[in-house]
Amino acid sequence: MRWINYSEKKPENLGSYLWRMESNVVAGLIVIARAKFRRRWAGYGEADSPEFDYWNGSYLEIPSNLQWCEDNNQFPEISFENLPETKPCPFCNNSPSIKSSSGSMRPRPFELNTFWLSCCGWISRVDFKSPENAVRYWNGKF
Repeated sequence: MRWINYSEKKPENLGSYLWRMESNVVAGLIVIARAKFRRRWAGYGEADSPEFDYWNGSYLEIPSNLQWCEDNNQFPEISFENLPETKPCPFCNNSPSIKSSSGSMRPRPFELNTFWLSCCGWISRVDFKSPENAVRYWNGKF
């Protein structure tokens, strides 16, 4: 997988891509999110940008150091780099998946601030401020 710096080259076509960015909330966390590169109105005319951009009234804000690549459908909607492996669930024997939210109606990937692990539902949700802490807690319990 070859990541391309958004500041150097934007995708040529509209559609779904994988986007790689640093978290603004969890230091050192790299977020990978599937999102559309779409055409939108940006106050002065049309602009092509990722759907998690923000029009601040003067210009489109996007994360610094944003990277993108073609969507190969091998990643979930949201994932995080360099997380420890999770132990399997003691009830269903599957590996849990990491879930996240930001308390916003339309969460932006780099603003996610609540993380938990989910699998078969036999284990209740416990929220953490970083995905690493969620995995460490899970692995410590099981």
